[in-house]
Amino acid sequence: MIKVMKLALVCLAVIGMVGIAIPVYSQEKTEPQVISVSGDVVSVDLVKSEVVVKQLKDAVSSVYANTAVSVVPETKISKGDVTLKLSDLKAGDKVTVKYAADVLGKQKVESISVEVNEVAPAK
Repeated sequence: MIKVMKLALVCLAVIGMVGIAIPVYSQEKTEPQVISVSGDVVSVDLVKSEVVVKQLKDAVSSVYANTAVSVVPETKISKGDVTLKLSDLKAGDKVTVKYAADVLGKQKVESISVEVNEVAPAK
């Protein structure tokens, strides 16, 4: 009789653990949403590793807003096929910044692409 009770207790414990574990594994893992900001570079702060981009917020009323993004060593900065450094960016450059926010809301800048000005061939 005691063996049967011990077996029943062990079975209940196992079922309880499985009941707790299943919901944990069934939760969806959400990927951070990648946000894209396009506009003109207002300033580059090499000490803070930060770039301020002026972007158009409302085309109807022509409202602009500055967005500051922190650049990390893993951030890819490019202009066409050329890889750049943060110090190569300058005010007035037209850029597209792609970043994702982590669970704490801190942004992680993945890439900064500088627009390439193509020169039209002379006729």
